[in-house]
Amino acid sequence: MDIARKIRTHMKDTGRTQTYLCRQIGLSSTAMSLALGGKRRIRLDEYCKICKALDVEPGFFLS
Repeated sequence: MDIARKIRTHMKDTGRTQTYLCRQIGLSSTAMSLALGGKRRIRLDEYCKICKALDVEPGFFLS
């Protein structure tokens, strides 16, 4: 399973929305949608912000 899919699954499981995540990390909804849809790479700085916003360690989605 790729990282974007793991992030989407975790968001669904924890009741967090894409809008919530966009607000937390300061990314446009278009950019977030492309990233979580696998059509845009998630930059390292964005990934770190996503992990922080979702209260997980950076390695959480890598395993």
